[in-house]
Amino acid sequence: MIRTFNKTSIVFVFALLLATLTSWAQTNKEFARFYFKLSSELEFSSPKAVLEYSELLNLNENYLFEINNAYSFTKTQIEELSKQSKTGFTLKNTFIIEGFFTETEKSSFLDILKKTDNLLYAYSAKTTPITPPHDIAPTTNDLEANQGYIESNPGLDIRYAWNNGISGSNIRIRAVEYGVNLEHEELDHQNVSITAGATINPGASTAYTEHGTSVSGIVIGDKGTYGISGLAYNALEYILYPEWTVEYNYNRVTATSNAIANSTAGDIVIFEMQTGGQNGEYVPAEFSQAIWDLTKAATDAGIIIVAAAGNGNENLDDSFYDAYNARGDSGAIIVGAGSSNIGHHKMSFSTYGSRVDLHSWGQNVHTIGESCFGTTVYGNDFNQTYNSCFGGTSSATATMGGFTAILQSYYLEQTGNYMSPAIMRSLMVNTGIPQGSGGNIGPFPNMQAAMLALDNTLSVNTKSQSPFVMYPNPSNSVLNINLNNYNNAASLEIRNLLGQQVLTTNLTKSKNSLSVNNLSKGLYLVTVKTKNTTTTKKLIIN
Repeated sequence: MIRTFNKTSIVFVFALLLATLTSWAQTNKEFARFYFKLSSELEFSSPKAVLEYSELLNLNENYLFEINNAYSFTKTQIEELSKQSKTGFTLKNTFIIEGFFTETEKSSFLDILKKTDNLLYAYSAKTTPITPPHDIAPTTNDLEANQGYIESNPGLDIRYAWNNGISGSNIRIRAVEYGVNLEHEELDHQNVSITAGATINPGASTAYTEHGTSVSGIVIGDKGTYGISGLAYNALEYILYPEWTVEYNYNRVTATSNAIANSTAGDIVIFEMQTGGQNGEYVPAEFSQAIWDLTKAATDAGIIIVAAAGNGNENLDDSFYDAYNARGDSGAIIVGAGSSNIGHHKMSFSTYGSRVDLHSWGQNVHTIGESCFGTTVYGNDFNQTYNSCFGGTSSATATMGGFTAILQSYYLEQTGNYMSPAIMRSLMVNTGIPQGSGGNIGPFPNMQAAMLALDNTLSVNTKSQSPFVMYPNPSNSVLNINLNNYNNAASLEIRNLLGQQVLTTNLTKSKNSLSVNNLSKGLYLVTVKTKNTTTTKKLIIN
């Protein structure tokens, strides 16, 4: 028998089908997150007010979501960071949108968002934890002596600094990643902590949280009579800002924002993070625009950012990364992974390219934590774990974090000031050992060479005595130069620690006043030349 349907039945069946599809779509919605930035020329009283602007009106009418400021900074903090940027860079008008969307809705939402007037960028961000830049299986058995990276080449020659009494004193270090075991015997009496108000998410496995334990051991592990020694073991503090928490779930931008908001000029912030690039292969976390923006704001403010290049074997000079490279220099020290032998070759997995500044050991790094298959557990105690197989751009970045802390500590001891990110990076690159084979991962830093170069830069070079009086020193506005009894013409030049001339003038009087209010904070060399003499003195701008 053939069953027939009248019009009412058809409408009913269609309505039922539509309801079923709608219900299915609702249950298949997933949490999504978007970041977008509008021109700093625009003014909004609150994030909610943004929804009344341009194309966002359509989004507000058709989708359910929450909008907030992207970063944890206050308005005043953003204004202060903007003032410190010489390029006019600002974090103003950066927002986050979060809600539940189907895949189709997510794509349509982003398409509309990208049509917003005065938009600088918009993108969809990951909401699930990204694998930290860990070791690459299989773990190598070609181990060097424990902590060989402390010794001279093929190590970083950290012991040279220790022998001269430099071990990270008065330097504050932050790290952004997943977790750390504060009860480990190498950390329990060091000033290591997790930032207040952040509880590590129980979903973070031991493989994730112990990654942070291994990193912290390299950087600030106790230098006692047992176990390992952290490179900057005398650092003032080491604070973890976890990416995945109970309070804000997985949110890398929030963690990074909090780390930077609680840092000041001279602090070291270590990015033990990577993100997906071409075909999902791992590249620096700053490939994500919001992280790049935070990095740029931080380095402009004098904060040192040390960041992993990522374990993707990606060439950052490939045309796929043209838009990323077009942003310019974020100011971060991007770290690749190299071999632990004297060849300093690129490890096969390390991302590379002209944007990668330096490299360090990406294999055979002896540290603490249960982070690889070669872990030794003393007394069957989880708080007494050690391994010689930590690697990847993780170990490379950790050793560079400790290295920069030591170098910053030395500069602070010599000058009373902090080295800027640009000078720090330039010093390490210019005094490093050239890498071996493979795509560019930059030189391998050498502590003795870096400290000796700094000594030479800071020393006074005087061909013959022709004293001049320079005051006030430190200065921040006007510098007075008195030539004493010398009445003839003299020339003056001021150079920064990169050797760049920042001011030059002729002195025609015995008493002279110069404006230095356009010079950035830091150490400079002031040279006065007369017919028969050349005298150089150190000047601090504060």
